[in-house]
Amino acid sequence: MLSAPVVIVATICALIVIYFLPRLTSIGRKLYGRYRRRQRALRQERERQEQLQRRAQQH
Repeated sequence: MLSAPVVIVATICALIVIYFLPRLTSIGRKLYGRYRRRQRALRQERERQEQLQRRAQQH
């Protein structure tokens, strides 16, 4: 069996995680959204540059 202090500390840790989980989730979603937007912008810029190069080669 686990001793009482270990159980109490584990319970408090679990309650803290449960309390902060929605905040952590929203922060994670916000950061992931920023990452995806940055990746999309880089990809679009790359595609635009490639398109400009193709047009320049055609003329």
